[in-house]
Amino acid sequence: MLGFVLGKDGNLHAFFEAFKHYGEQLTDGEYALLRELVHLTREPGSTVNMAQKLAISSDELATQLTSLKAYGLIDYWTKPQSSDDARLPALIIR
Repeated sequence: MLGFVLGKDGNLHAFFEAFKHYGEQLTDGEYALLRELVHLTREPGSTVNMAQKLAISSDELATQLTSLKAYGLIDYWTKPQSSDDARLPALIIR
């Protein structure tokens, strides 16, 4: 499972500054992912299969998440999956 926060270490000011700086450089896929992540922050504790929701592969999702993190738009962490969670990649909001 993957948890995330907006901005570096959850700093919303950093998120907005990074978005002003890098927003125009985002690919359509990165922008769609970021839009969904912002949407999910309104539902703490939600679990969503983001790859399925965006109709992209796990590799594409991983690449886009890495880019958003490198831009400072999100920060994320992983926790070990239980055997029940061994399905497709999901995002969980904390």
